[in-house]
Amino acid sequence: MKKKVLIALLIVAIVSVSVMALAGCNDKGVKVGFQTGTTGQSYTEEYKNLTGVQYQNATNAVQDMVNGRIKYVITDIAPAKAIASQANFSGKVKVIDIALTDEIYCFAVNKDNDALKAQLNEFMINNSEELKSLQEAYIAGTNDVKKIPKGNKNAENALIVATNAEFAPFEYMIGEDFAGYDMEVMQMFCKEYGYELVIENMDFDAVVSSVNLKKADIGAAALTFDEDRAKLVNFTDKYYESTQVIICMADDTTFDDCKTREDVEKILNSLS
Repeated sequence: MKKKVLIALLIVAIVSVSVMALAGCNDKGVKVGFQTGTTGQSYTEEYKNLTGVQYQNATNAVQDMVNGRIKYVITDIAPAKAIASQANFSGKVKVIDIALTDEIYCFAVNKDNDALKAQLNEFMINNSEELKSLQEAYIAGTNDVKKIPKGNKNAENALIVATNAEFAPFEYMIGEDFAGYDMEVMQMFCKEYGYELVIENMDFDAVVSSVNLKKADIGAAALTFDEDRAKLVNFTDKYYESTQVIICMADDTTFDDCKTREDVEKILNSLS
């Protein structure tokens, strides 16, 4: 009996440590949630007075905020607004619509595949008006929902697209199928250039490395261009301009008088 008890206690201890490590909890101050590996993480970690808490996606972070486990969530503006409009969060949370960063989304390709990068840029230029209208519909939530199958990796002329389907409205799951703006664009691109679309879902952190190691042909995961990623992959022309914003509880008045990024960041620096 003693051995069983000790083993059980050891398992509990290991699990507890693992959960703490995953969450990134350091109990230094106000807890702020973000999706692991995103700009939201790097932005939050600039504030040494805040406790960053990692999540698989921003929706899970907001759910924890509603449940009182964290205070705020920082994520990209499009998914922030999509999350806030969900039926289970509507009226409970709000988006502080003040831009905290300036970002652009691009698709990623391997550095050895200039031809594919050129095709993607050509496709986006030739279809710019259609893609702009489609993007606006996705951001507004008025788009036709399309289910896009994973595809057959062994298909002739397969084009493998790495994504992280945790970031509506750009990429998400409907059952076992994929959906979202990026996924629909990839489907359109493959149709125009004669590829067979194959989608590989993975952790966000793995998308760029997958393209870099030639395990995937394209990274399509609302990827923000930055210099570190650009050392590993080539980026296409931009297709969306984004920013990080704060999600908080609807009755939280902390940022109500803020007009500028500087106003918000002054408050963030004062939190403890």
